[in-house]
Amino acid sequence: MLSAAFERHPSLRLLVPLAIGITCGWYLHLTDAGWILALMLCCWGILIAAFLLSKRCHWSFGVALNICLAGWGYALTSWQLSKTDFIYPNQPVFFKAVIKETPVEKPRTYLLPADVLAFQGQTHRFLLYVAKDSASASITRGDTLLVQARLQAPNNDAMTDGFDYVGYLKRKGITGTAYVAKGHWQQNGHSEKVGWMQELQDYRSKVLNIYRELGFENDNLAVLSALTTGVKEDLSDELREMYSVAGVSHVLALSGLHLGLIYGFLLLLFMPLWKRNVWFKYLSLSIIIVSLWLFAIFTGLSTSVVRSATMFSIHAIASCREERPASLHVLGLTALGMLMIKPLWLLDVGFQLSFVAVASILILQPRISLMLPEPSSGVVKKVKDIFTVSLAAQIGTAPLIILYFHRFSTHFLLSNLLVLPLITLIMYGGALMLLFSPISIVQEWLAKVLNSLIGFLNDMLHQLTQLPMASIDNLWTNALEVMLFYCCIYLFIRYLNLRTAGRAISALGCIWLLVSCHLLNTII
Repeated sequence: MLSAAFERHPSLRLLVPLAIGITCGWYLHLTDAGWILALMLCCWGILIAAFLLSKRCHWSFGVALNICLAGWGYALTSWQLSKTDFIYPNQPVFFKAVIKETPVEKPRTYLLPADVLAFQGQTHRFLLYVAKDSASASITRGDTLLVQARLQAPNNDAMTDGFDYVGYLKRKGITGTAYVAKGHWQQNGHSEKVGWMQELQDYRSKVLNIYRELGFENDNLAVLSALTTGVKEDLSDELREMYSVAGVSHVLALSGLHLGLIYGFLLLLFMPLWKRNVWFKYLSLSIIIVSLWLFAIFTGLSTSVVRSATMFSIHAIASCREERPASLHVLGLTALGMLMIKPLWLLDVGFQLSFVAVASILILQPRISLMLPEPSSGVVKKVKDIFTVSLAAQIGTAPLIILYFHRFSTHFLLSNLLVLPLITLIMYGGALMLLFSPISIVQEWLAKVLNSLIGFLNDMLHQLTQLPMASIDNLWTNALEVMLFYCCIYLFIRYLNLRTAGRAISALGCIWLLVSCHLLNTII
């Protein structure tokens, strides 16, 4: 079954060596830039040589391609990690730092993501925690500071929930942290030049100011900004916890659900034009693809948004042909393209959850749907679709959620059934509210309706979290158990496709092995 899946979806087969190379690079990465460059050139040389010899040895190109993908993943991962390699001084030092993002206010400090210039021969990204006072409150993005502080390596000592803070910062390209006391810094100029990511951040801030002027505040503002702009800094810990317990945290992270609403609306809008002329189809699909990527760029290009925009773009291009590519093949191509550019995304929790959720829906949802009776009503069919999609996604992502967040939400089916229609209304309502900016009366009326909808959504989720056994907390597992769980799913699907005694024994044996490993870890 697995070999057949690789034959039907060749992009999945190419993902395996690339993922192996990235994983090896994460744990055993090269530190010398010369060796990294030599490895990259060696990969290309092997691939070209194998291509030239492929007529004589048909298998040589396939073998070389797998070796090159593994080598490329290893080299690219090493290159990105080498940017965070740093020899930390044992005492405070003087350095120059350029503030690259808008300062974030903390209880006792201001968090300043900054580039430490020309230190040890290159520029490194550090998180500066500047003590609060009247002077530090005036620091803005683009300021250049002369600082005296001790540059420190991040550590996981303060992490009680098992969160890998060091790995998180490395994946973000951040070398370390520094605490800057009062009077140990001074401003040394300001540059108005900003990157395009910072300009987009300014545009998102302008949209948030529009929301505030229309009367959105507190939790309502935080939810609306997360759904429409991807800004989640205003989400309080209590609000995040409530959505997590209810099992709908995914709606706060822009993903396929949100881009799917945009894609579906634009498709419905342009589809009548396709019947008039085939060139209208090409033009409208181009507009749809550009619109999706503009939204993805505007919201900050998170991993889930990039994945969704890429998949929808491939589907839009493929719709110009009669033969459509398999959805799993499109998913594999998307992952392959993303990891070839940013290999460290493989270790990102959002990347893993996003791809596993989509893969689970594509693989499990049709099988779950066949187990249930076919409804006669259109409304009931929609409810069934939401039910089966939510169940398939939860089955696939549950091991990762338990691994990273140590929680399982028991009421996720009910929550998704109630929340998804409201999210759809809020997304479309938010877009209409911004479009009606020239007509203030309509815009203010839409703002009141949206405020009520978001308030109702939050109140409903609060009530759901008060139900008995809303979530099971303090669940602990490890990477081996997660892999065994996915093996169980694979073997169970294999058994459903062909119900033989051998396949049943294999599935039950894997379940026994999973339970045994968990009991052993619990005892130890």
